[in-house]
Amino acid sequence: MDKPHKSFSVSECKTKASILLKSLRSGDISQARKFQRLPEFANSSLEEIMQAKIQLKHALAVIAAEKGFASWSELKTQLPFIRGGFLNQWFADYADAKSHQQSIGGFLLPYQKQFFICDANYITQLGFDANDPDWKLIGYDWAQPNDQTAWQRLYKKWMKIQESRHE
Repeated sequence: MDKPHKSFSVSECKTKASILLKSLRSGDISQARKFQRLPEFANSSLEEIMQAKIQLKHALAVIAAEKGFASWSELKTQLPFIRGGFLNQWFADYADAKSHQQSIGGFLLPYQKQFFICDANYITQLGFDANDPDWKLIGYDWAQPNDQTAWQRLYKKWMKIQESRHE
């Protein structure tokens, strides 16, 4: 039987990264193995990692990888997209998600290595204006937007939404 998915927050991940970094710096060599999953340390021995100038950004990348994200940037921008109580349609493959979106409409969003189609109510719940003209310019597709400039404007709005939730 599959384990139930345990939810987590960006702030929780930051705390875990800080703890990981402190453990490594205190000499816990068992923590060094986790950093070998990062490209810059993949060929390093545990001893080399212990001697390296590991920074918080590296620990954040490790935590993101442990949670199934390609990078810390992806985790912190995609994780808040997930909201309970909505029946979104999920796809393992971008092409399938895009095809479905083109046939029924909706907003295409990424999550880890998957994609989902949601409706305007979901977008509004996230804090966006679902009628913002930039959504149309990007083709209602956050993953592979038609217009990069419009996507950047939406991304700035998304960062403001996130900031306002943490004030």
